[in-house]
Amino acid sequence: MRGTFVVGPDRKVSRSPSDAKADKPPSKAPPLIEGLVRLLALPAMMRAARATAADTAQRVALGAAAGLAGLVGLFCFTNASLTLLERRMDPAEAWSLVGGFYAVVGGLLYFASTKRRR
Repeated sequence: MRGTFVVGPDRKVSRSPSDAKADKPPSKAPPLIEGLVRLLALPAMMRAARATAADTAQRVALGAAAGLAGLVGLFCFTNASLTLLERRMDPAEAWSLVGGFYAVVGGLLYFASTKRRR
């Protein structure tokens, strides 16, 4: 019954206080020393948490920068290929050729990603 929601004036406790004490391992250190050790360990735990947060923020920033660089590169290569193709053929033909290329690439990426799930 632990973790259930009880409505009414009389709430029943699912565990007796003696059961709660039985779950804790017996401490060999006096309570004062145990509290002091926890107090001394707190800065080390916070340092590790800050380092993890900084690492995560750095990974997110690098991922966003790589995505932006990929988009800029894709735009530049598309623009360059359209410029070269428009010199040889009609602009509508050039756009359809580039669109068809991206459709094929998108289809290949779609099938590659769905193949992993199967």
